[in-house]
Amino acid sequence: MALPLSAMDLWFYTSVGTYEFDVRCEMLAELGYDGIYPTLWSDEAWEVVPQLGAVRERFGLEVTGVFAYLEGPEDDVGRERIERLLAELEGCRRLELAILSPGRELPPSDPGGDEAVLGVLEQLLDLATRRSLTISLYPHQSWWLQTSSDALRLAERLRHPTLRAVFSGYHWYAADGAELGARIEAVAPLLDSVNLSGARRSESPPTVEELGQGELDNFALLGELRRVGYEGPVHLFGYGVGGDVYQGLGRSLASFREMERRLDAHPDWTATREVFPYLPAVMELDQQREENG
Repeated sequence: MALPLSAMDLWFYTSVGTYEFDVRCEMLAELGYDGIYPTLWSDEAWEVVPQLGAVRERFGLEVTGVFAYLEGPEDDVGRERIERLLAELEGCRRLELAILSPGRELPPSDPGGDEAVLGVLEQLLDLATRRSLTISLYPHQSWWLQTSSDALRLAERLRHPTLRAVFSGYHWYAADGAELGARIEAVAPLLDSVNLSGARRSESPPTVEELGQGELDNFALLGELRRVGYEGPVHLFGYGVGGDVYQGLGRSLASFREMERRLDAHPDWTATREVFPYLPAVMELDQQREENG
């Protein structure tokens, strides 16, 4: 079973500069990707929004998601931008939203910030509903909305039909890397987007790498997604990977499709539960848990 595969445009920011939007689309189309996923993380990045409505016709690609973030409930500038995006967005039906802070000093995942954030989400969801858009909560390691469990907690409070959730392999692995199957199973009813990358948690901060590189077992992760019946889009993360973008995207695409073929042939190969205790990343995680009590 082949899932639709897109690349987040973070791949195209390198050590010597970035690539124009048309070039990004041309590369992805030539390589055989199904779509592109713009990340609206800077003033310059927001400038691509008016071009999104023509991407499918010009390049044969879907815009499978758009990433934006709020500093917090009092981030008036960010909120106005997102409201305008929800009113004007063309060529894409999904906004993926990360939340840095609930507006006061609280650690990641602290439910004490829920009330302030829920009020903002309700207003944004009303705008999204008018245009048949969805808002998917995007967990981001070290931010307040950090895990899929946080997204699930907020969604259960709101119970809004257009509120969905993202599972990020990198941000799950960087935050704690625990209980993969249970986390995916819990969020599965809301899950409409997944992003993947290689990762190495024994480095600090954890690295983002091409798919198939590093310590993160994406074959096992993909197996868990298949187990819960996930059939939505997959986005390749790519933040800070750099190098020759075209080659890196090509290798990652090949790695993903090979994992799918392997799962088709051997669906029982991902049934693993015990973690080898001496991997550097596991040892570091155990030490952190001991220090935190």
